[in-house]
Amino acid sequence: MSNNNKENKNLKDDSKAYEFDEDMDNKDHTPTKARDGFDFDDNQHTSESRELDMSVKADLPHGVMGHGASDMKNLPKSKPGWRILFEEVISDKLALFSLIILVIITSYVFGLTMFLNHSEIVKVDLFAINQPPNDTFRLGTDYGGRDIFGQLIIGTRNSLAIGALVTILSVGFGIVYGVVSGYFGGHIDNAMMRVVDFFMVLPFLMIIVVFVTIVPSYDIWTFSLIMAAFLWTGTARLIRSVAMQERELDYVNASRTLGSSHIKIIFKQVMPNLVGLIIVNGTLSLAANIGIESGLSFIGFGFPETTPSLGTLMAYAIQTQTLQNRWWIWAPAAILILVLMLCVRNIGEALRRAGDARQRNA
Repeated sequence: MSNNNKENKNLKDDSKAYEFDEDMDNKDHTPTKARDGFDFDDNQHTSESRELDMSVKADLPHGVMGHGASDMKNLPKSKPGWRILFEEVISDKLALFSLIILVIITSYVFGLTMFLNHSEIVKVDLFAINQPPNDTFRLGTDYGGRDIFGQLIIGTRNSLAIGALVTILSVGFGIVYGVVSGYFGGHIDNAMMRVVDFFMVLPFLMIIVVFVTIVPSYDIWTFSLIMAAFLWTGTARLIRSVAMQERELDYVNASRTLGSSHIKIIFKQVMPNLVGLIIVNGTLSLAANIGIESGLSFIGFGFPETTPSLGTLMAYAIQTQTLQNRWWIWAPAAILILVLMLCVRNIGEALRRAGDARQRNA
């Protein structure tokens, strides 16, 4: 009897060993609770997983709080373009000094010419010929008895105005021409570049001299148009080469796929990416155009003596006596041309660095 009881007890123990525990099975097979990528648990997450979650968090856009992202208000915002340019010029002491000098000269010249009598300054006075600087004439007089200081102020204004007008006209047209040629490519680019090649092989200085000789009377606007008609080709070729690279990028292809018009792509997407190159080219062109105008006036094919410019004052140095013994006639104009060129060059260099994030000082 005792043996039967032992056998029954062993059978019960075996059945318990193989008994199906539903609660335990449910517990083992219960799926883990879905965790948010940003639900941190110090007991279960390591520092490595925490850093991974934060990297994912930074990639999510603002406004998806329902999907587990946090507010992005505290993230730093990108600087506007004008602030980048301003900070770059401020950080470059030489460019900042050049900008201050250029602003002072421009403001003084354009402001003072409003109070000068142009007809009196260019009036010949035989009783004041070749006088050195004195109380009456701060920079002396020329061979016609004309006040050098008044001519220097008016001439600087005319040279700056011509340089600015020629730069705006030539660079503006060259940018549009080059972007259109580079964006469309193919036969359009080929035809437009043949026009550029034709203008580039022309001796534009000789043609400008011919135009100046043919036109009986011209002013600043006419002279600027004549110069700008032959000075846009270099800008067009430069912008065209960069536009050909931009048109192959993904953002241009995506815009075409979305059905954006060519005008919208060119002027709202491609051209803003060329701002840095445009600024540098514009500043360098400004200095070059001032030099071209001064050179034409120096050789006698610029403005007449009744319309002073820095080049007309420099033209007095052709005479040996004036060059050696009357420095007050030509030296101030030469120094002012050098100062203007250096100022524009230094500012342009700072603006060029501002357009390239790898070279910025700020």
